[in-house]
Amino acid sequence: MTPPTHEFIQSRWVDEIMSIQEDADRFHNRKNPRLTHYDYSTPNYYFITICSWDKTCIFGSCSQLNSLGTIAQQLMQEIPVHFPNVKVDKFVIMPNHIHAILILDGQTNLSTVIGQYKAAVTKQYRIFRSNQKIWQTSFHDHVIRNQEDYERIWAYIDTNPARWMDDCFYTP
Repeated sequence: MTPPTHEFIQSRWVDEIMSIQEDADRFHNRKNPRLTHYDYSTPNYYFITICSWDKTCIFGSCSQLNSLGTIAQQLMQEIPVHFPNVKVDKFVIMPNHIHAILILDGQTNLSTVIGQYKAAVTKQYRIFRSNQKIWQTSFHDHVIRNQEDYERIWAYIDTNPARWMDDCFYTP
């Protein structure tokens, strides 16, 4: 196998730099999805949604996860190992997004947990694949405020696979 040419390497660097610049431009032009003046390390229940890059269906199907979906599932289950003060109460891996209810006891920031989860999935997946983008920037969160809110969200996560074709994230 012949080594890549200087032009090829330079071309890949230019592509990578352009991609980073596009991400930076998109980041600076978006509004902050977090609640203003809320401490996301406050002990609470949090409903989170993490989307794949461009909402591409990369985790498999609702009935059969692929290798990336399996990695995402395994590492979601392992969050309490890395963050003993965080419990994963309920989650589902959908073809292009993940829903979860996380319970924080106040020692860890929600953004730290999600950021490290996304990084771990990416690192594990890149052992097998190229530098394919996996995640959309940031994540959606909702602070669960009461029992009724919790039960509604828990049921939503539980029934999400059956309602996939009606889901707002559905892409054929």
